[in-house]
Amino acid sequence: MTESAAMLTILLPAAAAVFGLLMGSDQSRRGWASDWAVLGAAGALIAAIVELVLVGRDGEVGSIGFLGQAQLGSLTIGLDLRADQLSAAVGILVALVALCVQIYSTAYLEGVGTPEAPTRYTAYAATVSMFTAAMMLVIHAGDLVLLLIGWEVMGLASYLLVGHHSERASARAAATKAFLVTRVGDLGVVLAVVVLIAGGSSTSISELNRAATENEIGHGTVVTAALLLLAGVLGKSAQFPLHTWLPDAMEGPTPVSALIHAATMVAAGVFLVARLLPLFLTAPGALQTGAVLASISMVGAALAALAQTDLKRLLAYSTISQVAYMLAAVCVASDRELGSGDPTALAAPGVLHLLSHGAFKALLFLAAGCIVHVVGSTSLADMGGLWRTHRSLAVLFGIGLLGLAGIPPFGGFWSKEAVLSAADQAAHAGTWVGWMVLVAGVMTIVLTGLYAGRAWAIVAMGRSPLLLLPAIGDAESEEPHEGLAPGEDTETGTPHRVPAAMMLPLYLLAIPTVAFGLVLIHPPALLKGVSIEPGTAITGALLALSGIGWAVSAPRLGTPDIAFALPERTREVLLNAFGFDAVIRVLVVRPVLWLARVVVAAERNIVDAYVRGVGPTTTAAGILFRRPQTGRATAYAAWVFIGAVVITVAGMVLV
Repeated sequence: MTESAAMLTILLPAAAAVFGLLMGSDQSRRGWASDWAVLGAAGALIAAIVELVLVGRDGEVGSIGFLGQAQLGSLTIGLDLRADQLSAAVGILVALVALCVQIYSTAYLEGVGTPEAPTRYTAYAATVSMFTAAMMLVIHAGDLVLLLIGWEVMGLASYLLVGHHSERASARAAATKAFLVTRVGDLGVVLAVVVLIAGGSSTSISELNRAATENEIGHGTVVTAALLLLAGVLGKSAQFPLHTWLPDAMEGPTPVSALIHAATMVAAGVFLVARLLPLFLTAPGALQTGAVLASISMVGAALAALAQTDLKRLLAYSTISQVAYMLAAVCVASDRELGSGDPTALAAPGVLHLLSHGAFKALLFLAAGCIVHVVGSTSLADMGGLWRTHRSLAVLFGIGLLGLAGIPPFGGFWSKEAVLSAADQAAHAGTWVGWMVLVAGVMTIVLTGLYAGRAWAIVAMGRSPLLLLPAIGDAESEEPHEGLAPGEDTETGTPHRVPAAMMLPLYLLAIPTVAFGLVLIHPPALLKGVSIEPGTAITGALLALSGIGWAVSAPRLGTPDIAFALPERTREVLLNAFGFDAVIRVLVVRPVLWLARVVVAAERNIVDAYVRGVGPTTTAAGILFRRPQTGRATAYAAWVFIGAVVITVAGMVLV
């Protein structure tokens, strides 16, 4: 039963993807496509829940036959799955968010299509299902080669979804950027698999963890493989310096942001480290490197979020910062006491925040989509008054923000404090990595409270804009209307009604956002390694509240936006995320483009020149050798005599 449940989490969304692709672009079949997409996600959720129950009752299953075996010389690669509490718990999160996204998308993409900007809903829903199946394959893979297959399919699906609105140049550019930047990290995963095959003679995850723990693999091999895997983690999880693709990826539909950039793809990197933690523990240098980069990411992204003028980009930088919490929690594992039991329990704080973050960040992104549906813009300048016009939506948005800021008793509080407590334990063990993560985490708590409070103050409590942009699919006129609050109908002055299919997923996601901490009352074996220090928890909660309070009270202090309290030059630097994109353009993009032009010129002027020269050279040679062909026998005899003389003289000279 456990084996069947694990396979169904992959096969059901995969079948929905195939069915959707077979539908083609026929919009008359939209109903069938949406039904199968929702059913595929719902089936995956049920299968994941069954898997968790069976694993808790019968124990984990280390090998589940899936794609058979692949022969690589003398090495046999078993493309098998595995089912344990980690795969089941993350599978439930992925399936829940995927289900919410599929339900949400049936209304979100309704009516927005035009001949110039078609919805292509069937292709969209099928790609979401394909992405879900690929993510399920990643978390259930028992072999690195099988994991790599899911990893790459997930990247392809992400590219297609980010560039869904391909009629827009900005969406095409964002998709290309996401694809290229994440490919840089993915190359590290591919090379790590090669290194482990050469040095460890295996790609089985459990076998590699065992061999590394028992020192059966050379230390150099383990360190090299760990660093290469870390590169893949940085790319998929959008961590410094491979983080620049995520804010631009907000060009994709908002449900895509909820699925890919909140609960699944960006968390895949952290999941990979947690799955291979025993191997990483034998290469502490790689974990220390990850901790340094995570600390930079969490503080830098939080600072950038503080000055963003676009709601989705604010949430994108927030995602980078929160994923850095997860990665940092896993990376300080080598500096904590192992104690007894499975060393993977050291990843529990990071896994807890992965699960908690997936719920509240998906809630925030989907709530942002509803707000965009109402206002018709993602700019914070066009938002305000949500508490007055759409009270229920404002409450749900506020729940997501409280979870993000880590305010008790919301789930984000418990998971974030678990991370800080792990860093505190590592710091008091006398390690510089623990202190670095702890200081960065505390700073980020304040910054998160500031930008979460800022978002609430502007979107929910801010003064309504004087001009109202038409809501998506609700207004025919493109001219703004004066004197209406955001969300009011341009004809009747009554608030736009958010479709029930868009509101229902918000209520579903609000439940784990509020009550996720209850899982710690009787924690499963997966979370046995979680411990929360009371002093750290109280300090964190007070700092988060102070940040929120400061941001919310900004209008009463004379500034409508807490970001305006910053010097203008500082605000511009943070808005541009420290200009890192410009640095990348100078150091990477321009040299690569220059090299590409050199290669093209060399191919055109040297390689192709030889090819192009074959024709003229053959023609010239034909003309030259045709001249002696006069058809006269006496001339031919003369040429034979001359040749004989030349050969005779040459022979005499050479002898």
